[in-house]
Amino acid sequence: MEVWAIYKMEWIKTLKRKNSMILLIPSILAAIMTFAISTGGLTLSGDGLADGGTLSCMEFVMALWGFFSGLGIWGILLILVAAFQFSGEIAGGQIKMTLLRIGKRGRIVLAKFLALLTLCLGAFGLFSLVVGGSYYLFLTNSSIGNGQFSAPGFELADAMLFILLIFLHLALFMALTFFVGLFLSPFISFIAALVGLFVVNYLIGSGTFSFLKYSALSVSNHLLAGETKHLIPALLSSVLLIALVLGAASQLFKKVDIK
Repeated sequence: MEVWAIYKMEWIKTLKRKNSMILLIPSILAAIMTFAISTGGLTLSGDGLADGGTLSCMEFVMALWGFFSGLGIWGILLILVAAFQFSGEIAGGQIKMTLLRIGKRGRIVLAKFLALLTLCLGAFGLFSLVVGGSYYLFLTNSSIGNGQFSAPGFELADAMLFILLIFLHLALFMALTFFVGLFLSPFISFIAALVGLFVVNYLIGSGTFSFLKYSALSVSNHLLAGETKHLIPALLSSVLLIALVLGAASQLFKKVDIK
């Protein structure tokens, strides 16, 4: 059975899982927050305010992206879904049926991960659209929004690059969740990967190790400040690390005893 056929099967299974619905939480919260900002219930402040205290659509989208990413909301939700999608099936024995139909375990790991990445991209896209739509719905005629789509020095391409870097950073820890999920229960896998995420985020933010400046998260933080240095190394290193972790998980999965 080819990877593409397995991927389509896993993608359908992922959509049907109720726990996948938790990825709608950021979009719902973003719409509520935007409405609250428009009514004065919440106050938006920071260096991103421009033109006499107003924001363009792209600036507002990036402001909320920075807020949700900084709080670790995306990381928590995606790692949780990854833990249930892989470790949960191993612990519960549901993966037996998939193994009987497919046989080759390495392809199952890859297909499940690609299905999860597709779900992640969909959630990211929905979040961005909801934030942008909420901006034009609630903030365009307010004292905060200027009604412009982009701002000088910050275009749509910059926003998409920022989201891609966040995506790669979180994809690495989703792959790590798959890896530790081979040996640990879903909850322990979730906790282990989440602790790893927050530790790495802290080390990147504090600049403890100089080589972490080539990480996707570090480059995304500098991108918000208008700097694009170390972009190519960050993209390449992220893809390589994801491939290595996923490759190791695929090889070790072949030796795991499924009960």
